[in-house]
Formats: sequence, C-alpha cells, structure tokens
Amino acid sequence: MSHAGHLSRQQGFSLLELALVLALVGGMALIVMQYRGQALSQDKSIAQGYQDQIAAALFQYALRHYRLPCADTNGNGFEGGSDGACGQGSTNHMVGGVPFQTLNMPETQGLSEAVRQRYVYGVFRDNSTAGDLSTLTERTGDALGTSGYLSLNDLRYALRALGARAFDAGRIHVTGDAQQAGAANCATNPLGNLAFFVAYAGTRDADDDGDAFDGENSDLKWPAGGGLCVSGPLTTQDEQYDDAIVAVGFAELLGYLTQ
Repeated sequence: MSHAGHLSRQQGFSLLELALVLALVGGMALIVMQYRGQALSQDKSIAQGYQDQIAAALFQYALRHYRLPCADTNGNGFEGGSDGACGQGSTNHMVGGVPFQTLNMPETQGLSEAVRQRYVYGVFRDNSTAGDLSTLTERTGDALGTSGYLSLNDLRYALRALGARAFDAGRIHVTGDAQQAGAANCATNPLGNLAFFVAYAGTRDADDDGDAFDGENSDLKWPAGGGLCVSGPLTTQDEQYDDAIVAVGFAELLGYLTQ
C-alpha cells in the first residue's frame, strides 16, 4: 500500500496543490506584466519631448565645433561608422542614430536601448567639403594662424551658400504636414532641404506597416539611416501617426549662430 501510494503521489498534483501552483504562476505573471507596463510607461514619458533636448545639443555643438556631427551608423553613440570618422566631403553617415556620446549627453545613459533606437538623426552632407555641414574646412579664405581660420564664419558661410542652392532630393529634406504646408508626400511635395533633423518614432506602430516610424517617415531606420525625407514638424498625431519631428533649415541654424 505504501508503494502504491508513493507511485500515486508521483503521478500528479492534487487539486489543492494545482490550485496553489496556478495561483502562484498567475501572481508572478501579474507582477511581470505590471513591471513591463511600468517600464514601457517610464520609457514613453522619458522619450516624449526629448527630441527638443537633442536639437538643443546639436545647436550647441555647431556653435562650439563650427560643424554638425554626422550620424551614428554603428549604434555605439559616436558619430560615423565603426571607426568613429565621418569622412570629409562625403554623403556617408548622413542619416542614422543620434550620436549621443559625441554630443556629450551623459544623461542619455539612463535611457533604455529601446528608447535610443526610436531616435533617428539626419544632417546635410555633400560630396564637396564646401557644402558638407559635418566637415570643418576653411571656406572664407582666412590664412592659417588668423582668428578667422577654421572658425564659426566658415559654418555660417556654408549655411548661406546652401540656402541659395537648388533643392536636392538626394539630401535630407522635409515634406508637408497635411495642413498649411500642404500634403505630407515626399515624392510630390518636397518643401526644401534641411541643415538637420531629429525624428522620434512613437511608442507604437501607429500606421501598422511593420516599421517603427509612420507615414512618410517609414523609411527611417536605426542605425542604418534609410530615408532622407521627414514629415513636417506640425503633422498631427492621431491613430495613424505618432512620430515627432524637429526639422531645422539652413536659415534657422544660421540665425542661431549669428545671435
């Protein structure tokens, strides 16, 4: 009898034991779901509006270094690829991740990798050093050793020249916002080239196309870059669109640098 009882005991749980196990598992699942929900909620609250802080850091970087950083296409937080170099007079690393480390934004260490991947940065780059905003080069003819050599004047000069240049679909640009700026359509309504942009993919795939970004921003990828065009910053967030865009033109950046 004792042997049979032992076998019976090994064959399964009693109803009471099963009820206790299910209660325990259910409680653990609830804790995990609550923790995950809190983590996502915290990520969302931290991420929302952070694109403005990134833009402010880019303005400051341009003021101090007389150029803009190229994009982080390696995903390590530094501008450029695996070698950390942008290359001069190049269209490489034009769009990619935000170079948080290059921008000296240590507070971003508190952001989860999932949040950092929701930001894509683009900068105007060109095959000539004269029009490449990620290149510091002498553009105004100042002699080596003079105060104007490799100075803020050179970045201002480039911005003025680019502002007078014809639109180039092969460089970063912005389209409409489905409001006063017209249709949000990169192919039929490109509004102009940009000095830089910061794009934030909302916490959901609002247009349900399988990409983090929505609408005209769907080609943006982290850290590889992808698309060159972004929707207008005033595009309304709704059930089909929850991205946020900061788009800075040549004149806007020039105005900041000449205050």
